[in-house]
Amino acid sequence: MGANDNQSESRELSLFEAASIVAGLGVGGGIMAVPYLAARNGLLTIILILLAAYGLSLLLHLMITEMVMRDSEGTQLVETFDKFLFKRKHGSIFTWAFFGLVVLNFYALLAAFIVGAGELLVNLLGIPLWSAELISYLCAAGPIFFGLKALGISEKFAVSGIFILLVILIVGSFDHTFNPAAVLSAPTRSALALYGMVMFAFACFFSIPQAVKGMQHNRKQIPKAVALGLGINLLLVFTVTLMTLLISKQVTELAIIGWGNAIGDWAMILGSGFVFLAILTSYWSTSYALAIVLEERLWWSYRLSWLAATLPTLLLALTGLTGFLGFMRIAGGLLAVLISIMVVPAYRGSKLYGDVPNPEFTLDSFGKPPFQVLIIVAYLLVVAGSLVVI
Repeated sequence: MGANDNQSESRELSLFEAASIVAGLGVGGGIMAVPYLAARNGLLTIILILLAAYGLSLLLHLMITEMVMRDSEGTQLVETFDKFLFKRKHGSIFTWAFFGLVVLNFYALLAAFIVGAGELLVNLLGIPLWSAELISYLCAAGPIFFGLKALGISEKFAVSGIFILLVILIVGSFDHTFNPAAVLSAPTRSALALYGMVMFAFACFFSIPQAVKGMQHNRKQIPKAVALGLGINLLLVFTVTLMTLLISKQVTELAIIGWGNAIGDWAMILGSGFVFLAILTSYWSTSYALAIVLEERLWWSYRLSWLAATLPTLLLALTGLTGFLGFMRIAGGLLAVLISIMVVPAYRGSKLYGDVPNPEFTLDSFGKPPFQVLIIVAYLLVVAGSLVVI
């Protein structure tokens, strides 16, 4: 890896930039997919699932934070697992298998973002789907070419833009009729599918190494960046879900389309911009994490890793294999399997093998076996949720 490849990655991140990277990895999928599943459940069920998912996700992400902070090299999760989990004989076989699963999962997830963004542009501009997906790819993959600091700056402005557009849409919605009955429906077995997708919306764990790497100048703030990033996701998912249910005449898989169509053409344009930014934030964080995983595992240059992380996702989207929600649920289920199996034993291994025995942050009592079991059960339920027929 040449010096030029690292030049753009060596700069420090602010607290909000690091939090935006964390939020960006999960926010796109959650904003679009959660309301469609939430429409089958009552408001109380939605609130309880959101709060439970936030608490469980925060525990897992802080577990990963401590684990990464115990590694002085601050590598991506594949290499972290290699150090702390696959240390025994033939461990490299498991590392390569995990690497392969991560790559496949990320490709499915990134393809979902391109498909989702493409569908938005088709709905907005009336252009062919293939050209819409190509435009989406160029906007999504471009900034990541320039590295970590470019990622942080892009995420910061995109998240700020998302909040601005959300406020405008909410204010504009007050001139239209609300439908309270839409949030009073009884919970169904889709509640488990909703839980799975909400947990997926909070699944930002592959962004943790980026936050740790970018905040080496202020390591005590790293847990705050993680909690803030997940908090941004919580606020956005809840607000968009509530407004979508109250306003939409029909809740669509791309939630903002139904919301925007209900309140006028101007809202359709702003709503499409809102979701497009949300998709970009997710694609940026996810593709950067994948590029670094490829760089560390295969010893490629950053630029080649960037190309390998992004170009196949465009090709996969262009095949038309499945739609947005299909790709999202495939990625969500696989991701849950990986995390429920790997993180807890790797976390335990980091306490034994980590070369930073006293990091600036530890979970203390919340990292003990009862909470480790809780995390495993929580993510096995995500797997079950991804299998529910909707």
